[in-house]
Amino acid sequence: MLDSWKRTAAFSFLAPPLALRAERRYRATRTVTAASIGQVLPSLSIIIPARNEAENLQRLLPSLQAIIYPGQYEIIVVDDNSEDATAVVAQIHHARVLSLGPLTAGWYGKPNACHQGAQIAQGEWLLFTDADTVHHPEGVAHVIRYAADNGLDGLSLWLKQETRGLSDRLALTAAFAGLFAGLPPKHTHLNGQYILLRRDVYVTSNGFAAVRQEALEDVALGHHLKKGGYQVPILHGSRIAAVRMYANDRQMWHGLSRLSADSLRWSGLSSVLTVIFITALMSPLLTIAGVLGGRLRWPWIPVTWGTAVASIWPWSRRFGSGWLACFAPVGALFVQLAGVWGLINRVLGRGIPWKGRTV
Repeated sequence: MLDSWKRTAAFSFLAPPLALRAERRYRATRTVTAASIGQVLPSLSIIIPARNEAENLQRLLPSLQAIIYPGQYEIIVVDDNSEDATAVVAQIHHARVLSLGPLTAGWYGKPNACHQGAQIAQGEWLLFTDADTVHHPEGVAHVIRYAADNGLDGLSLWLKQETRGLSDRLALTAAFAGLFAGLPPKHTHLNGQYILLRRDVYVTSNGFAAVRQEALEDVALGHHLKKGGYQVPILHGSRIAAVRMYANDRQMWHGLSRLSADSLRWSGLSSVLTVIFITALMSPLLTIAGVLGGRLRWPWIPVTWGTAVASIWPWSRRFGSGWLACFAPVGALFVQLAGVWGLINRVLGRGIPWKGRTV
Protein backbone atom coordinates (compact mmCIF):
# COMPACT_ATOMS: atom_id res chain seq x y z
CA MET A 1 0.00 0.00 0.00
CA LEU A 2 2.83 2.38 0.88
CA ASP A 3 4.48 1.81 -2.48
CA SER A 4 1.25 2.58 -4.31
CA TRP A 5 0.96 5.90 -2.48
CA LYS A 6 4.56 6.74 -3.37
CA ARG A 7 3.85 5.94 -7.00
CA THR A 8 0.84 8.23 -6.85
CA ALA A 9 2.96 11.07 -5.48
CA ALA A 10 5.71 10.39 -8.02
CA PHE A 11 3.09 10.68 -10.78
CA SER A 12 3.51 14.45 -10.42
CA PHE A 13 6.90 14.13 -12.13
CA LEU A 14 5.10 13.44 -15.42
CA ALA A 15 3.83 17.03 -15.41
CA PRO A 16 7.08 18.84 -16.38
CA PRO A 17 7.77 16.97 -19.65
CA LEU A 18 4.13 17.34 -20.69
CA ALA A 19 4.26 21.01 -19.72
CA LEU A 20 7.27 21.43 -22.01
CA ARG A 21 5.32 19.68 -24.77
CA ALA A 22 2.41 22.09 -24.24
CA GLU A 23 4.74 25.08 -24.36
CA ARG A 24 6.33 23.87 -27.60
CA ARG A 25 2.92 23.44 -29.22
CA TYR A 26 1.85 26.88 -28.06
CA ARG A 27 5.00 28.60 -29.30
CA ALA A 28 4.92 26.72 -32.61
CA THR A 29 1.52 28.22 -33.43
CA ARG A 30 1.83 31.30 -35.61
CA THR A 31 0.22 34.63 -34.72
CA VAL A 32 -1.89 36.75 -37.05
CA THR A 33 0.30 39.74 -37.83
CA ALA A 34 -1.03 43.21 -38.47
CA ALA A 35 -0.80 44.22 -42.10
CA SER A 36 -1.58 47.36 -44.02
CA ILE A 37 -5.24 47.01 -44.93
CA GLY A 38 -5.11 49.58 -47.70
CA GLN A 39 -7.25 48.57 -50.64
CA VAL A 40 -10.87 47.47 -50.62
CA LEU A 41 -11.32 43.98 -49.19
CA PRO A 42 -13.68 41.24 -50.43
CA SER A 43 -17.25 41.22 -49.16
CA LEU A 44 -17.75 39.48 -45.83
CA SER A 45 -20.59 37.73 -44.02
CA ILE A 46 -20.26 37.44 -40.24
CA ILE A 47 -22.41 34.52 -39.09
CA ILE A 48 -23.32 34.15 -35.41
CA PRO A 49 -25.06 30.92 -34.30
CA ALA A 50 -27.08 31.96 -31.26
CA ARG A 51 -29.26 29.97 -28.88
CA ASN A 52 -30.35 31.80 -25.73
CA GLU A 53 -27.65 34.42 -26.26
CA ALA A 54 -29.55 37.67 -25.62
CA GLU A 55 -27.13 38.80 -22.92
CA ASN A 56 -23.97 37.97 -24.87
CA LEU A 57 -25.24 39.63 -28.04
CA GLN A 58 -25.43 42.93 -26.18
CA ARG A 59 -21.62 42.76 -25.92
CA LEU A 60 -20.86 41.20 -29.29
CA LEU A 61 -22.98 43.18 -31.72
CA PRO A 62 -21.75 46.66 -30.74
CA SER A 63 -18.18 45.43 -31.20
CA LEU A 64 -19.01 44.16 -34.70
CA GLN A 65 -20.84 47.34 -35.64
CA ALA A 66 -17.71 49.27 -34.70
CA ILE A 67 -15.35 47.31 -36.96
CA ILE A 68 -13.30 49.17 -39.52
CA TYR A 69 -13.66 47.18 -42.72
CA PRO A 70 -12.89 48.66 -46.17
CA GLY A 71 -15.49 46.63 -48.00
CA GLN A 72 -19.06 45.42 -47.80
CA TYR A 73 -20.03 43.25 -44.86
CA GLU A 74 -23.16 41.93 -43.22
CA ILE A 75 -23.92 40.57 -39.76
CA ILE A 76 -26.20 37.53 -39.62
CA VAL A 77 -27.56 36.26 -36.30
CA VAL A 78 -29.02 32.76 -36.59
CA ASP A 79 -31.57 32.49 -33.79
CA ASP A 80 -31.53 28.77 -33.06
CA ASN A 81 -35.04 28.44 -31.61
CA SER A 82 -34.04 30.49 -28.56
CA GLU A 83 -36.15 30.70 -25.42
CA ASP A 84 -35.02 34.25 -24.59
CA ALA A 85 -34.89 37.59 -26.41
CA THR A 86 -32.03 36.64 -28.74
CA ALA A 87 -33.89 37.70 -31.90
CA VAL A 88 -35.12 40.95 -30.34
CA VAL A 89 -31.62 41.98 -29.25
CA ALA A 90 -30.25 41.15 -32.70
CA GLN A 91 -32.93 43.27 -34.37
CA ILE A 92 -32.32 46.19 -32.01
CA HIS A 93 -28.68 46.16 -33.11
CA HIS A 94 -29.72 46.04 -36.79
CA ALA A 95 -28.35 42.59 -37.51
CA ARG A 96 -29.91 40.39 -40.15
CA VAL A 97 -31.86 37.73 -38.25
CA LEU A 98 -32.58 34.19 -39.41
CA SER A 99 -34.97 32.44 -37.01
CA LEU A 100 -34.90 28.65 -36.97
CA GLY A 101 -37.61 26.29 -35.76
CA PRO A 102 -37.14 23.03 -33.85
CA LEU A 103 -33.87 21.26 -34.57
CA THR A 104 -33.82 19.23 -37.77
CA ALA A 105 -33.46 15.48 -37.23
CA GLY A 106 -29.93 14.24 -37.88
CA TRP A 107 -28.29 17.55 -37.00
CA TYR A 108 -26.60 18.96 -33.93
CA GLY A 109 -27.63 22.50 -33.10
CA LYS A 110 -24.51 24.51 -33.82
CA PRO A 111 -23.54 22.96 -37.18
CA ASN A 112 -27.15 23.37 -38.27
CA ALA A 113 -27.24 27.04 -37.28
CA CYS A 114 -23.90 27.74 -38.96
CA HIS A 115 -24.95 25.98 -42.15
CA GLN A 116 -28.30 27.75 -42.32
CA GLY A 117 -26.54 31.07 -41.89
CA ALA A 118 -24.09 30.22 -44.66
CA GLN A 119 -26.98 29.40 -46.99
CA ILE A 120 -28.28 32.98 -46.90
CA ALA A 121 -24.89 34.70 -46.64
CA GLN A 122 -23.82 36.91 -49.55
CA GLY A 123 -20.16 37.55 -48.73
CA GLU A 124 -17.12 36.19 -50.54
CA TRP A 125 -15.71 35.28 -47.12
CA LEU A 126 -17.66 33.70 -44.28
CA LEU A 127 -16.72 34.33 -40.65
CA PHE A 128 -18.38 32.03 -38.12
CA THR A 129 -18.00 33.47 -34.63
CA ASP A 130 -19.64 32.72 -31.30
CA ALA A 131 -22.02 35.02 -29.47
CA ASP A 132 -19.75 35.19 -26.41
CA THR A 133 -16.93 36.90 -28.33
CA VAL A 134 -16.01 40.57 -28.71
CA HIS A 135 -13.92 41.90 -31.60
CA HIS A 136 -11.19 44.49 -32.04
CA PRO A 137 -12.26 47.21 -34.52
CA GLU A 138 -9.55 46.36 -37.08
CA GLY A 139 -9.32 42.65 -36.26
CA VAL A 140 -11.52 41.25 -39.01
CA ALA A 141 -9.82 43.32 -41.70
CA HIS A 142 -6.37 42.18 -40.58
CA VAL A 143 -7.49 38.54 -40.62
CA ILE A 144 -8.94 38.78 -44.13
CA ARG A 145 -5.80 40.51 -45.39
CA TYR A 146 -3.57 37.91 -43.70
CA ALA A 147 -5.52 35.02 -45.25
CA ALA A 148 -5.44 36.59 -48.71
CA ASP A 149 -1.75 37.53 -48.57
CA ASN A 150 -0.80 33.99 -47.51
CA GLY A 151 -2.98 32.19 -50.05
CA LEU A 152 -5.08 30.48 -47.39
CA ASP A 153 -8.48 28.89 -47.89
CA GLY A 154 -9.41 30.12 -44.44
CA LEU A 155 -8.14 30.16 -40.89
CA SER A 156 -9.19 29.77 -37.30
CA LEU A 157 -8.00 31.57 -34.19
CA TRP A 158 -7.21 30.90 -30.57
CA LEU A 159 -8.79 33.92 -28.90
CA LYS A 160 -7.97 35.84 -25.76
CA GLN A 161 -9.79 34.20 -22.86
CA GLU A 162 -11.75 36.58 -20.63
CA THR A 163 -12.63 35.17 -17.22
CA ARG A 164 -15.22 36.04 -14.57
CA GLY A 165 -13.18 35.30 -11.48
CA LEU A 166 -10.97 32.83 -9.68
CA SER A 167 -12.91 29.64 -10.43
CA ASP A 168 -12.85 29.86 -14.21
CA ARG A 169 -9.28 31.17 -14.24
CA LEU A 170 -8.13 28.07 -12.38
CA ALA A 171 -10.21 25.62 -14.41
CA LEU A 172 -9.51 27.13 -17.83
CA THR A 173 -5.79 27.44 -17.10
CA ALA A 174 -5.63 23.71 -16.43
CA ALA A 175 -7.93 22.88 -19.35
CA PHE A 176 -5.97 24.84 -21.96
CA ALA A 177 -2.60 23.66 -20.69
CA GLY A 178 -3.92 20.10 -20.89
CA LEU A 179 -5.26 20.69 -24.39
CA PHE A 180 -1.91 21.90 -25.72
CA ALA A 181 -0.07 19.12 -23.88
CA GLY A 182 -2.06 16.62 -25.91
CA LEU A 183 -1.94 18.30 -29.32
CA PRO A 184 0.10 16.38 -31.93
CA PRO A 185 2.69 18.35 -33.95
CA LYS A 186 0.52 18.47 -37.08
CA HIS A 187 -3.00 18.66 -35.74
CA THR A 188 -6.13 19.70 -37.65
CA HIS A 189 -7.98 21.40 -34.80
CA LEU A 190 -10.08 24.47 -35.49
CA ASN A 191 -11.65 26.68 -32.83
CA GLY A 192 -15.38 27.13 -33.32
CA GLN A 193 -15.24 30.51 -31.63
CA TYR A 194 -13.63 31.94 -34.78
CA ILE A 195 -13.56 30.18 -38.16
CA LEU A 196 -13.02 32.08 -41.41
CA LEU A 197 -13.55 30.39 -44.78
CA ARG A 198 -13.74 31.52 -48.36
CA ARG A 199 -17.26 31.05 -49.62
CA ASP A 200 -16.19 28.82 -52.52
CA VAL A 201 -14.27 26.60 -50.08
CA TYR A 202 -17.33 26.28 -47.87
CA VAL A 203 -19.53 25.33 -50.83
CA THR A 204 -17.18 22.79 -52.41
CA SER A 205 -16.30 21.16 -49.07
CA ASN A 206 -19.96 21.05 -47.99
CA GLY A 207 -18.96 22.94 -44.85
CA PHE A 208 -20.90 22.26 -41.68
CA ALA A 209 -23.28 19.96 -43.52
CA ALA A 210 -20.41 17.48 -43.69
CA VAL A 211 -20.18 17.40 -39.88
CA ARG A 212 -23.87 17.75 -39.08
CA GLN A 213 -23.87 14.92 -36.53
CA GLU A 214 -20.71 15.94 -34.68
CA ALA A 215 -20.85 17.40 -31.17
CA LEU A 216 -17.33 18.81 -31.63
CA GLU A 217 -18.14 20.32 -34.98
CA ASP A 218 -15.03 22.52 -35.08
CA VAL A 219 -12.62 19.63 -34.59
CA ALA A 220 -14.56 17.54 -37.09
CA LEU A 221 -14.63 20.37 -39.63
CA GLY A 222 -10.88 20.86 -39.34
CA HIS A 223 -10.32 17.15 -39.97
CA HIS A 224 -12.73 17.22 -42.92
CA LEU A 225 -11.07 20.24 -44.54
CA LYS A 226 -7.60 18.77 -44.05
CA LYS A 227 -8.67 15.57 -45.81
CA GLY A 228 -9.96 17.71 -48.66
CA GLY A 229 -6.56 19.34 -49.09
CA TYR A 230 -7.62 22.80 -47.94
CA GLN A 231 -5.22 25.15 -46.15
CA VAL A 232 -7.03 26.30 -43.01
CA PRO A 233 -4.51 26.70 -40.16
CA ILE A 234 -5.26 27.76 -36.61
CA LEU A 235 -3.33 30.77 -35.34
CA HIS A 236 -3.03 32.88 -32.22
CA GLY A 237 -5.44 35.81 -32.36
CA SER A 238 -5.57 37.30 -28.87
CA ARG A 239 -5.38 40.81 -30.35
CA ILE A 240 -8.13 40.08 -32.86
CA ALA A 241 -10.96 39.01 -30.55
CA ALA A 242 -11.69 37.84 -27.03
CA VAL A 243 -14.16 35.31 -25.64
CA ARG A 244 -15.85 34.75 -22.30
CA MET A 245 -16.70 31.08 -22.57
CA TYR A 246 -18.91 30.48 -19.53
CA ALA A 247 -21.40 32.70 -17.71
CA ASN A 248 -21.20 30.79 -14.43
CA ASP A 249 -19.63 27.73 -12.80
CA ARG A 250 -22.57 25.47 -13.64
CA GLN A 251 -22.27 26.29 -17.33
CA MET A 252 -18.51 25.76 -17.12
CA TRP A 253 -19.05 22.32 -15.56
CA HIS A 254 -21.39 21.28 -18.38
CA GLY A 255 -19.15 22.82 -21.06
CA LEU A 256 -15.97 21.11 -19.88
CA SER A 257 -17.87 17.84 -19.40
CA ARG A 258 -19.07 17.95 -22.99
CA LEU A 259 -15.70 18.88 -24.45
CA SER A 260 -13.80 16.28 -22.42
CA ALA A 261 -16.17 13.42 -23.19
CA ASP A 262 -16.49 14.15 -26.91
CA SER A 263 -12.78 14.75 -27.51
CA LEU A 264 -12.05 11.05 -26.98
CA ARG A 265 -13.55 10.23 -30.35
CA TRP A 266 -11.30 12.57 -32.30
CA SER A 267 -8.02 12.37 -30.46
CA GLY A 268 -7.43 9.16 -28.54
CA LEU A 269 -3.70 9.56 -27.84
CA SER A 270 -4.04 13.32 -27.39
CA SER A 271 -6.81 12.78 -24.85
CA VAL A 272 -4.67 10.26 -22.96
CA LEU A 273 -1.80 12.75 -22.74
CA THR A 274 -4.20 15.46 -21.60
CA VAL A 275 -5.64 13.21 -18.88
CA ILE A 276 -2.15 12.25 -17.70
CA PHE A 277 -1.14 15.90 -17.48
CA ILE A 278 -4.30 16.95 -15.61
CA THR A 279 -3.91 14.01 -13.22
CA ALA A 280 -0.27 14.91 -12.61
CA LEU A 281 -1.36 18.45 -11.72
CA MET A 282 -3.84 16.94 -9.24
CA SER A 283 -1.27 14.73 -7.53
CA PRO A 284 -0.53 17.20 -4.68
CA LEU A 285 -4.11 16.76 -3.46
CA LEU A 286 -3.69 12.99 -3.50
CA THR A 287 -0.37 13.43 -1.70
CA ILE A 288 -2.05 15.42 1.08
CA ALA A 289 -4.57 12.61 1.47
CA GLY A 290 -1.69 10.15 1.76
CA VAL A 291 0.07 12.24 4.41
CA LEU A 292 -3.12 12.70 6.44
CA GLY A 293 -3.70 8.95 6.26
CA GLY A 294 -0.18 8.22 7.48
CA ARG A 295 0.85 6.61 4.19
CA LEU A 296 3.33 9.27 3.06
CA ARG A 297 5.82 11.59 4.73
CA TRP A 298 5.06 15.32 4.65
CA PRO A 299 8.06 16.33 2.43
CA TRP A 300 6.16 14.81 -0.49
CA ILE A 301 3.69 17.71 -0.28
CA PRO A 302 6.06 20.58 -1.20
CA VAL A 303 7.77 18.38 -3.79
CA THR A 304 4.57 17.50 -5.65
CA TRP A 305 3.05 20.95 -5.19
CA GLY A 306 6.17 22.69 -6.41
CA THR A 307 6.27 20.43 -9.46
CA ALA A 308 2.66 21.26 -10.32
CA VAL A 309 3.21 25.00 -9.83
CA ALA A 310 6.31 25.05 -12.04
CA SER A 311 4.50 23.07 -14.75
CA ILE A 312 1.46 25.34 -14.98
CA TRP A 313 3.12 28.71 -14.29
CA PRO A 314 3.42 29.94 -17.92
CA TRP A 315 -0.27 29.23 -18.47
CA SER A 316 -1.27 30.95 -15.24
CA ARG A 317 0.48 34.08 -16.48
CA ARG A 318 -1.49 33.91 -19.71
CA PHE A 319 -4.70 33.76 -17.71
CA GLY A 320 -3.92 36.79 -15.59
CA SER A 321 -1.27 36.15 -12.96
CA GLY A 322 1.48 33.67 -12.18
CA TRP A 323 0.33 33.30 -8.57
CA LEU A 324 -2.68 31.33 -9.82
CA ALA A 325 -0.25 28.47 -10.38
CA CYS A 326 -0.23 27.91 -6.61
CA PHE A 327 -3.80 26.66 -6.89
CA ALA A 328 -3.28 24.56 -10.03
CA PRO A 329 -4.28 21.27 -8.34
CA VAL A 330 -7.71 22.70 -7.51
CA GLY A 331 -8.37 23.76 -11.10
CA ALA A 332 -7.14 20.40 -12.36
CA LEU A 333 -9.47 18.59 -9.98
CA PHE A 334 -12.46 20.53 -11.32
CA VAL A 335 -11.53 19.73 -14.93
CA GLN A 336 -10.94 16.05 -14.17
CA LEU A 337 -14.22 15.61 -12.29
CA ALA A 338 -16.15 17.41 -15.03
CA GLY A 339 -14.59 15.13 -17.64
CA VAL A 340 -15.41 11.98 -15.68
CA TRP A 341 -19.00 13.15 -15.18
CA GLY A 342 -19.35 13.86 -18.89
CA LEU A 343 -17.90 10.49 -19.86
CA ILE A 344 -20.25 8.66 -17.49
CA ASN A 345 -23.21 10.49 -18.99
CA ARG A 346 -22.07 9.58 -22.49
CA VAL A 347 -21.63 5.90 -21.57
CA LEU A 348 -25.05 5.77 -19.93
CA GLY A 349 -26.64 7.56 -22.89
CA ARG A 350 -28.02 10.38 -20.74
CA GLY A 351 -26.43 13.28 -22.60
CA ILE A 352 -25.17 16.56 -21.16
CA PRO A 353 -27.27 19.72 -20.66
CA TRP A 354 -26.18 22.57 -22.93
CA LYS A 355 -27.99 25.75 -24.03
CA GLY A 356 -31.38 24.40 -23.04
CA ARG A 357 -30.85 21.11 -24.87
CA THR A 358 -29.36 17.74 -24.01
CA VAL A 359 -26.46 16.93 -26.31
